[in-house]
Amino acid sequence: MSGTRMNNVNWRIVSAIFAAFTLLACTVTSTRNAAFAESESSTTLKALPKQSFVDDGSSQLLQLKFKLNEATVFKFVRITIDGTQVLEFDASGNPIGTLSPPFEFVFGHITMLTDGYYAIGKAKGKFVIAMDKLSLGIGEHEAKAEVVLGGGAEPLVATDTFKLKSSEPPLPDLVAKYFVAPSTIMKNVKYWTFTIETNEGEGNAKQHDVNVYLSNDNALDSGDRLLGQHSMSYLAAGDFNLVPITIKVPKTENEGNHFLFIKVDAQEKIKELSEGNNVLSKAAKIVPNNSQGQHNENNIEAQKHDHQDD
Repeated sequence: MSGTRMNNVNWRIVSAIFAAFTLLACTVTSTRNAAFAESESSTTLKALPKQSFVDDGSSQLLQLKFKLNEATVFKFVRITIDGTQVLEFDASGNPIGTLSPPFEFVFGHITMLTDGYYAIGKAKGKFVIAMDKLSLGIGEHEAKAEVVLGGGAEPLVATDTFKLKSSEPPLPDLVAKYFVAPSTIMKNVKYWTFTIETNEGEGNAKQHDVNVYLSNDNALDSGDRLLGQHSMSYLAAGDFNLVPITIKVPKTENEGNHFLFIKVDAQEKIKELSEGNNVLSKAAKIVPNNSQGQHNENNIEAQKHDHQDD
């Protein structure tokens, strides 16, 4: 019986040792896999700040961080802004070639054991790239970082976006788009004219007037006669309005060839992106009144009431 008991004890010891080795082997394998996964090469790019004023006097920054696995051949880093502006620099942050706008400077380096460009162990890179905001300009920009590697390896790529805006409030841009008016005008008779006024700026336009003038030549100036006016209370950015204006040429006006002008924001009360697109003109001939004059005036009054009813 003692022999049998001894055999059972030996078997338990062997089983315990076998279980311990099995558990240790599983632990070692798991640790190795985790370590290998953590050592995979990776990169991140962060824009600082994500949104700011273009004219605040500070620089736009990019922060680049990356990890390189052992036995990686590092060559250089390439930064591309909006697909066109390119900067390349080495492991010490020294630009390769000329440092030109919008790029201002690079600060940082790669920490690694190396015999030149060959990384003996794992490596870490950390860089800050500064750029001139005014050179970049207003709007959203896309930054792309490529950590270029040797040995035929694919580069490590990371991207981020940032937005620059003006500290000035967005401005409207009022435009006289079309001008519909009669080409022959009898004196002392009312006529309809129409224009389409658009706001092609980014800011809303508050109260302003749209005027129709009569001129002897194709140049609008302070001596030209005001024939009609329409007051606009508001026009949102990107919106448009059909503006009707009635006109009547007085009896005292000279007959013959003239010009009609439509001008949006006639008193130039609104600060706009451009003042050069507010005016349109059309040739018109002034003729004497005839027996149909009163009929035409009654007709225009009827149209006016119909328009108000709508």
